[in-house]
Amino acid sequence: MKRFLFIVAAVAFAGGCQGEDVAKQAPDDTASANANVDPTPASDSDALKSESTPAPVATSPTDAVVDFSLRLLSWNVESGGSEPEVIARELAEMGDYDVVALTEVLPGASELFRDAVGEQFESITGRSGRDDRMMLIYNRNTLELVRKFEIEKINFKQRYRSPLVAHFRDKLTGSEILVVVNHLARGKAKVRQTQAKQLVEWARQETFPIIAVGDYNFDYVFETRKGNEAFRLFMKDNVFKWIEPVELIDTNWYDNPQDPDGKDDYPGSMLDFAFVANAAAQWHSSCKVIVREGDFPDTDKTSDHRPFELIVSAR
Repeated sequence: MKRFLFIVAAVAFAGGCQGEDVAKQAPDDTASANANVDPTPASDSDALKSESTPAPVATSPTDAVVDFSLRLLSWNVESGGSEPEVIARELAEMGDYDVVALTEVLPGASELFRDAVGEQFESITGRSGRDDRMMLIYNRNTLELVRKFEIEKINFKQRYRSPLVAHFRDKLTGSEILVVVNHLARGKAKVRQTQAKQLVEWARQETFPIIAVGDYNFDYVFETRKGNEAFRLFMKDNVFKWIEPVELIDTNWYDNPQDPDGKDDYPGSMLDFAFVANAAAQWHSSCKVIVREGDFPDTDKTSDHRPFELIVSAR
């Protein structure tokens, strides 16, 4: 694969659905939302120390264009609603990626998921979140991890998952990059809106290229081509550029457990997104939702989200 330049920041918040206040995964701040709960430290050996203000880096992003190609997979693996062994098997079947960004990872499953991706991969895991974590798995043969941190100031009252950030240096070119994976609040619209605005302000102050992926709970409806208010706030100043999938495909399945009928209650909508910012907005990027046979409707063994891939290249 081609060597590449990028900065990945993984941003983590809680769960999502269609409609501003209708919970597609769980109502209000229950279940995957993890609201009103003090975060507990992860038990993983690779869990990182949170930093509200990361230490400055001596190097600066270069204006020079470097040939690179990056393949990134993003997936909400639905902690508590899937079996880690099944998710690991599916990860191993998904192909070759440079970075795998996961949300809702149970601490005890992180090593299983890393090993499933490949022996040449290392990982970092967030500390915030009550029951599950954010995780980035990266190829150590091509990438050097410069620093890792969670953006705690975006974590409203420390009750939600903080964005997880990884700053990488390309081992061949020395170029440095940022990538972001997000999981914004599900059940409380005002919290989600605040998170969206704070994430934009964080990116506005960064100078490195940024790739941001994850579960944003933006409730984007294909028919109207509109999302909820958090989506509008996130996009209004054009700090982030949405890499729209080549085909709009549902990324989440939800059948109300109180009145199940075997049908998706929110068809024609998506919760999972890929964005780029700064120099990365000028690169050539493409995104595709990955559809696998039998993935929806999901079961208690599989995730209720579809993964998606992002391919980024610059010349």
